[in-house]
Amino acid sequence: MKAFTGLSLMLLLGAPALSQAAEKDPYAVIYDTVIQANANNAVTYCGDLKQVLDNPSSEQRHQAFAQLTEGWGRVQASYILGAYDMDAMDYPLMVDYFHMGKEDIHESLGRIMKGDLAASKALYKNSYKTLGALDDVMFSGPWTERRKEMAEVISSNVCKRLTQVRDGYQEHRADFLDDHDKALSLLINAEIENIYKTRDWRIAQISGLTKATLGQPKPEHQQYPYSKASWGFIGAILETNKQLLADDQQPNVATIVYAKHGEEGMAAVQEALTASWVAYQGAPAEHNYNTGDMIPLFQGLLDLQKAFYRQLVGSIGVTATLIDADGD
Repeated sequence: MKAFTGLSLMLLLGAPALSQAAEKDPYAVIYDTVIQANANNAVTYCGDLKQVLDNPSSEQRHQAFAQLTEGWGRVQASYILGAYDMDAMDYPLMVDYFHMGKEDIHESLGRIMKGDLAASKALYKNSYKTLGALDDVMFSGPWTERRKEMAEVISSNVCKRLTQVRDGYQEHRADFLDDHDKALSLLINAEIENIYKTRDWRIAQISGLTKATLGQPKPEHQQYPYSKASWGFIGAILETNKQLLADDQQPNVATIVYAKHGEEGMAAVQEALTASWVAYQGAPAEHNYNTGDMIPLFQGLLDLQKAFYRQLVGSIGVTATLIDADGD
């Protein structure tokens, strides 16, 4: 007769909609199939992009860039490496400098584009070597040899940082698995932080859904304004949350929550996440971040924030660290 661990027995008896997969360690599955797998994929996608810079097809270049940004979105949605490696705290800013600083990056890159200094020297700032800068260089104007030269430098930097993320996760797997309480807290807070940033930075501020911009969409301020890859990035954030939270994706965070008797809080989170996903998929193809078109997704993400704060975290012994994201 098979012997069960205490955790697996609790999962089998107490959690809804579980299969035999629940007997696997959910922490190991999360790390290997979400955190590490998404980091591995991002490195692959970055290599793919570098390969197509010589391709004369603008469509091929666009597809490669969109794939890379979506891959980065999946990594960022559950980014916890900074808790195990202090240097890794800054890696996200070195990959994508979105919503940071006051410099007009487009204007600065335009000056560099018109100059004759080698791109490897001209692109001296970190903010000039990120995905946002790559979006500008690749898609804000006609493809030229100068743009290609700059894109090669920028993509090499992005690939370097993504490789550091991948390798860092490989190095710290044991640390994650050695402290389950810390691991769960990091995962939940990473989800909360990125749901908040998606609702506020990527939806509300772009769609005229803040007090300062009410009814005045500013699509030019979206994360990747020239390629229009921003929408796919938002979808990647939501898809990663589905990986971590949906019953049909177990074993995952839901599996752990059920073992802690947090069914009610998880149900509220899942309901709001489903509503957000339905709103995302239901947005008109040519929405261009129009205020009315974005309200259902904005509301779904707001409800998701509230469900995390008000119904889930307290029931499973996790302290939410991003207080501004409580939905109030």
